[in-house]
Amino acid sequence: MGSLPYWNHNAAYYAWVRSEVATCSSILDVGCGNGALARYLSTGGNRIVGIDPAQGCIERARALSSGDVRVVFECVPFSSYQAPPESFDAILFVASLHHMDAAEALGKAKSLLASGGKIVIVGLASPSSLLDWAVEALRAIPCRISSAIHRENSSEKLEIPTSYKFPAMSDVRALAGRMLPGARLRHGLHYRYLLTWTKR
Repeated sequence: MGSLPYWNHNAAYYAWVRSEVATCSSILDVGCGNGALARYLSTGGNRIVGIDPAQGCIERARALSSGDVRVVFECVPFSSYQAPPESFDAILFVASLHHMDAAEALGKAKSLLASGGKIVIVGLASPSSLLDWAVEALRAIPCRISSAIHRENSSEKLEIPTSYKFPAMSDVRALAGRMLPGARLRHGLHYRYLLTWTKR
């Protein structure tokens, strides 16, 4: 199993993601960037496909993952990605769902997910309620301390494309309620929300 080569507010949740997909044998990492999460999750006993529309990211992912035949990377947006229905036990969106049409992406993810499989999201959203703003204020100082202690390498520094057009948290809740009934959704410490949903 891989180790973390750097720390940022996405990588802070890689261990949590790993715990959520520990029993999954086929995993799709949507918006895989430089492949760090895929390498971290690779056990030799699972199959991981990482996709990203950025050619530079995929080239780096392939170069850094040479020798691991269980990890495959493809340069393709999720909207164009093709695979047989129910191909994966887990589908991951780590800081990537806000880069695409979320409803369309979740609909496609559900079709690619096997029965009993899991969607795992580490997402970004703008506060939209008093509770959201309170959480935002409370986590500001701990996040800054963590960033300093771990010497944060941001996505920008790693040359991974970023977007700051976040949906409102109220829209995330509404979309989850409509498309992923029974999903577990909560605020995380490091400026992210965490969502898991299991296909029945």
